[in-house]
Amino acid sequence: MPPQEIVTKFGSTFTGWKCECNAVYVYEESGHNLGDAYVDALGFLCGGDLDKALSLMPDIDYEVMEMTIDRRRNKLSDRGRRTGPTYIFIRLIKEQLNADNKR
Repeated sequence: MPPQEIVTKFGSTFTGWKCECNAVYVYEESGHNLGDAYVDALGFLCGGDLDKALSLMPDIDYEVMEMTIDRRRNKLSDRGRRTGPTYIFIRLIKEQLNADNKR
């Protein structure tokens, strides 16, 4: 699914979408606001519940993949921390997803 502009319940806007695999992705154009992009992605993943989103632990509750766009080579790269347009993919780990579905 192509990214779309998504408005949070606090009125901020970010570019992203939810995949069929229940992962979300957020696009951060500058590469300088990745912290905000992570919070947006986690909030989106948790249906806007920031308390829940901020209580999740990486590698325990969710998996993260960060891909930087290499404009010179026209490729996505997950190597190193480069500044530039970045996609952040976040997916709940299966146990966390099952716990959420039981509630």
